[in-house]
Amino acid sequence: MAERQGDDRIMIKKVGLFALLLASILLFSFLLYGEQSDLLPVQGIRAEDGDTILVQLPDGTRQAVRYASINAPGLGQCLGKDAQVYNGGLIKGSKLWLDRHPIKGGYEMAQDRLVAHVFLSSTITQTSSVSTLLVAAGLARLDVFNPSDTAIRNGDDFSVRYADLIIPAQIEAARSKRGLWGQCDSYAESLLIIAAIKQWSDDEIVYILNRGQQPIDLAAGWILTDASGSERNSLNLGEHIMGSCLLPPGGIMRIHSGSIATGKGDEHTACGQQTSDFYWTGRRIWNQDKDEARLYAPDGALIDVYTYPLDWK
Repeated sequence: MAERQGDDRIMIKKVGLFALLLASILLFSFLLYGEQSDLLPVQGIRAEDGDTILVQLPDGTRQAVRYASINAPGLGQCLGKDAQVYNGGLIKGSKLWLDRHPIKGGYEMAQDRLVAHVFLSSTITQTSSVSTLLVAAGLARLDVFNPSDTAIRNGDDFSVRYADLIIPAQIEAARSKRGLWGQCDSYAESLLIIAAIKQWSDDEIVYILNRGQQPIDLAAGWILTDASGSERNSLNLGEHIMGSCLLPPGGIMRIHSGSIATGKGDEHTACGQQTSDFYWTGRRIWNQDKDEARLYAPDGALIDVYTYPLDWK
């Protein structure tokens, strides 16, 4: 009986910690974005697929809307129909709010579809972002096509505006092998994977995730490269870290490149933590419009590939 009560206390503590973490994320989202007054209210009609919907505008006309910054599989691809159904469940008959991208002469369009970030309320959080909910379910993925650093520096951050909401959701989906990270992933059995890439700004980040049950020594000869596979763009942590560098189960190693990493060789976060940072190089590594990250095991086996942009239609 005492053992059972102890187990119950541990479970209650875990649930409490999860609730606290979720509340903290939602509070951070609210403080970061808050209630937006410049969003366009519309009515959701139906989901055309996992990342396109039909809405009714305030003037009564109908408009197809393509979600910005994510991509879902096409209807004929793995989990494409599931993505459409889930998307429809979120938006059909619901009041929605659109964050659109103003450009000269109107708003950004893609093949007659209005490009927008779509929300279930005017208060922007992880749970109101339709894109984030799709990514969290493993039915879509971050897919920021050709972000412009110049535009971002000048205040036009539309393409990456809500990436800080999407990336944590994607990491959790990858950790749990939800949807696309499970049955549709050629590397679903890999324990160490690339969960996301932020290929824009002066702080490029590759998120390396341990989704196994045991610590993994990143300094044992694991190698990260870009599509070129050149020595210049290859990282072997074992050549930079003395001794071992254990990434605990569920842990994330953030590999930074770009000017943010200049002169930070002595500022790496200590290994063994749930989240740690490694500053690779002050050079830009990842092409903004198209690239591929590859992860190799110490024995030379290719264990994961993260490609962008996605070729899903």
